[in-house]
Amino acid sequence: MKTLLVIEHDNLKDQVIEHLAPRGFDFIHYRNPIKALDNIEEIKPDLVIFSAVDFPRHWKPFITVLRSMLSKENSVFILLKGEQFPTEESTKASSLEVNGIISDNFNDPAVLGQLEDIFTRYNVIDDKRISRRYLSTVTEDIEFIFTHPHTPSLINGEITDISIGGISFKPESPQVTQDIKEGIVLSNCTLRLKESFNTISVTVIRNNNVLSLGFIDLEEDLKEDLMEYFHKIPERELDKVLHTGS
Repeated sequence: MKTLLVIEHDNLKDQVIEHLAPRGFDFIHYRNPIKALDNIEEIKPDLVIFSAVDFPRHWKPFITVLRSMLSKENSVFILLKGEQFPTEESTKASSLEVNGIISDNFNDPAVLGQLEDIFTRYNVIDDKRISRRYLSTVTEDIEFIFTHPHTPSLINGEITDISIGGISFKPESPQVTQDIKEGIVLSNCTLRLKESFNTISVTVIRNNNVLSLGFIDLEEDLKEDLMEYFHKIPERELDKVLHTGS
């Protein structure tokens, strides 16, 4: 996934890369929007993340040129805004076919959730999952373990995101799973949801250090439990804030 970042400040650029790099994104970064625009025809980005905070006057001509070459389905353009972003600017962004506008606060789980919604809507991540993905920051009660298909090794790691259709899974030791091919089925995997341990099968959709895994024929009870868990995420997050006083 060729991703063009038009962001001036390193702290924001680093946050974006930290979030997206495990998902298989490749990055081209420009601090100068004019230079980025000069090379847009050669780059032909799949995804553009453009800081309207850093460059409030440049995003409109940039998206205009981009849309003259690539449709919003073929090149997703996400605008990062600050605390102040006038309604008329949002209206203009819509008319220019900006795919999404989100805050530049990548420390906010709600912002990351909005980003995931945009990815899902426009099928940014090619792992055949069209359902909403939930990040590991709000799914701490879910774990996934499986046995390597060619060795007796037990593979532990972190779920980076999960949906009703599958998960992205970052192994503790990615080198151990490098030989797992796309298309292979992993059977007898364990998915822990809170206190419930479930045996499931998944298919490997993509393996680029992070494994993109699609669920195979989940039992209806587990599907219902997952949907209920996802549905209650906002309630749990609010309760967490109230109890921490932050």
